[in-house]
Amino acid sequence: MLPSRVLALFTLLFTTTAAVVASEDYDPGRLTPTTVISGLNRPMEFEVAPDGRIFLIELDGSFQVYSPKTQELTEIKKFEVARKGEVGLIGLALDPNFTENNWVYLQYSPPGMTSQRTSRFTLSGNKLVEGSEKKLLVFHEPNGTGAHHAGSLEFAPDGCLFISTGDNTVPHGDSKGYAPIDDRPGRLSYSAEKSSANPFNHNGKILRIRPLANGSLEIPDGNLFPKDGSQGLPEIFIMGCRNPWRISVNQKTGSLYWGDVGPDAYEESDHGPAGHDEINQAKKAGNFGWPYFVGNNFAYPMRDFNTSTLYPPQNREAPVNNSRYVDKKVILPPAEPAFIWYRTKGTPEFKVLGTGGRTACAGPVFHHQPKLPSKTQLHPHFDNCLFIYEWTRNWIFTAHLDENEKLVQLEPFMPEYNFIRPIDLNFGPDGALYLIEYGTTWGKNENCKLIRVDYIRGNRPPVGKISASQNAGKAPLTVKFSSKGSTDPDPGDSLSYEWRKTPGDGSILSEEANPTLIFNDFGTIQVTLTVKDLKGASHQSSISLSVGNEKPDVSFVSPRDGDFFHFNQPIKWKVAVTDHEDQNIDPTRISIATKLVNETVSGKLDSLGLSAGSHPGLSLMKASDCFNCHAVNKVLVGPTFTAISEKYKDSKKAKSEAAQRILKGSSGVWGQIPMMPHPQHSLPKPKKW
Repeated sequence: MLPSRVLALFTLLFTTTAAVVASEDYDPGRLTPTTVISGLNRPMEFEVAPDGRIFLIELDGSFQVYSPKTQELTEIKKFEVARKGEVGLIGLALDPNFTENNWVYLQYSPPGMTSQRTSRFTLSGNKLVEGSEKKLLVFHEPNGTGAHHAGSLEFAPDGCLFISTGDNTVPHGDSKGYAPIDDRPGRLSYSAEKSSANPFNHNGKILRIRPLANGSLEIPDGNLFPKDGSQGLPEIFIMGCRNPWRISVNQKTGSLYWGDVGPDAYEESDHGPAGHDEINQAKKAGNFGWPYFVGNNFAYPMRDFNTSTLYPPQNREAPVNNSRYVDKKVILPPAEPAFIWYRTKGTPEFKVLGTGGRTACAGPVFHHQPKLPSKTQLHPHFDNCLFIYEWTRNWIFTAHLDENEKLVQLEPFMPEYNFIRPIDLNFGPDGALYLIEYGTTWGKNENCKLIRVDYIRGNRPPVGKISASQNAGKAPLTVKFSSKGSTDPDPGDSLSYEWRKTPGDGSILSEEANPTLIFNDFGTIQVTLTVKDLKGASHQSSISLSVGNEKPDVSFVSPRDGDFFHFNQPIKWKVAVTDHEDQNIDPTRISIATKLVNETVSGKLDSLGLSAGSHPGLSLMKASDCFNCHAVNKVLVGPTFTAISEKYKDSKKAKSEAAQRILKGSSGVWGQIPMMPHPQHSLPKPKKW
């Protein structure tokens, strides 16, 4: 037995050593992003399986799996889905016992767009077992607006499944971005009282069920309404939501978190508070107030849309839904305030979240595992942090929580990294953060990808960059490659280079930094550069080549570089195109895209194809939500800027008419999809001469 003084000294040394290990200094520079998958098309949600496989879904119905072993992305099944606005394949979750039962849960809208469906499927390896669908929950949406469908699926540690649904309400009309409580006949689509504030409607809710092994479900204890359905649908856990687009569950405590995308009103008025987005927390079932309250229970006055008369707001303790769209007057549970709230023009309580457009998302909560055999697990600095993120503002914050899950502080996560519309976050079995960057704007984006963020301890890997003199041509194809821009974050490291092609036998083609390689095989191949440092850490980057089909040769006959043009006069273009393989060029396959580049700025183009800072109008557009729905030459939700320019170029009233539509909103000009009002902007003051 050790003497007490020796034992005390040993205990002190041990606890001090343990404390030093546990309090490993946090270095933000060791957060290292790596692209795992690129070329995705409107991805919605993903899950990382215990074996490292990544399952993901795309809005158009594609269900896919990525294998970290083969680095291949495989489509499991292409579902036929209804597609309008936000409708499609929108929710994904793996069963808590996925390793044993291979069950996966999907939320989607079948063709016809009259219902949403949550179903369980069985996988065999990377294939879907035909006929394995078990329909757990199906609910109808007769008005089918295509707006606010939410659609996130998450399991709680007790095996219950949460399902988020949006309010299915048109986000424009006479409500002008305030409370959509239009109770006039025929205005069902314009009233969230028919959904969010209706206990007998599935929309505007977060539902909670317990899936059973036989493919059915049961209602767990603790939901908002009795199981007999007398006071509301028994599967409702949370009501009073607008668009709970991304939800998450704290896997230690079972607490539910979600981001609720709020209404569009820019500022407070007689019609109520400004629009706020919310990050919400629920440890038990509750009503979160929409459409009678928003943010920190900011109340809207009740409004008669026939006369525009305003009446006192609802009582927070007992809101009443007396709409024509419910069968009888309903007294609702008390309205709960948001956990975090913020508005477009900045929020006094949460100044750190800044200003700009709003698309709030919430989760997951990180729990550091000291015994996890992973060198890339996030640092203990993030233990018990809720990760919140913004699809529109392109940021991620960590909400540090105390032992009771109360908010301690908000901290920017990787503020130097340019996240491009994060749309879903998860932690893998390795403790690293995985996330999807949706890309520049709503629609298909070339810069859409799934990345992994590791916290690298010790030696950090280099970052390899690859470029090629050409990526297509007839065989034999000679390509000059460059590794220019490859770097190593640790001082004193030198780099080595290995070039390989796929498919191939894995042999090294070159070990030069900038080799010239010749390819004789026809088809599409991928050339991968592996960059290694002195300690063996490596990074890979790839580029695709098309061998056998030479690029067409395109040249301008007129105008040429240096020619003159006249303001307010059309420019006539004439091009010459030749192709080695195709002797006759189809003129319908030739298109001209224009970009205005201000060479007095930096000369660099951003991801929108527009020169940064080239015009004050462009800066204003980027600070607003214009690029959510519009692009220069690609049709997204709304028309292209090129098409708008062409339509109004000869109209003397075009500028003033367009300005009014931007300020007040409009619909029917370019189709049925409306443009939201933007009252935060103002018309320029007239010049004084």
